[in-house]
Amino acid sequence: MIKKCKLDFEKCIEEIKSRILNNGGLIFAEIDHSKNASDVALSLDDDKVIFFGNPKAGTILMQVNRKISYDLPLRIAVWKENNEVYIEYKMPSEIAKEYGIIHDIVKKMDEFINSILRELIV
Repeated sequence: MIKKCKLDFEKCIEEIKSRILNNGGLIFAEIDHSKNASDVALSLDDDKVIFFGNPKAGTILMQVNRKISYDLPLRIAVWKENNEVYIEYKMPSEIAKEYGIIHDIVKKMDEFINSILRELIV
């Protein structure tokens, strides 16, 4: 899903990261595509991807179907385009469905994503 964010780029990134950590998640990596572009003398508006999750939840899904490891950890992309900030993400239930996984933990993971994005998106 792609949604507009109510905040400016940096505040959006800070808020998402804070909410991940405050809700018991871990941040595994942050990719700064605009910095990487700059490093090779190219220009790109602000663009970052945050990789995050909870190993307890992700491991349960991988125990059901190891192939889901390709789409884990979860990620949220945030970028700026035409002075608007966008957030892109996939709900864990969408990802689980792609792998034929039905498990109670998926609902909790969806709630986790919703708690991170609540009040940030238009």
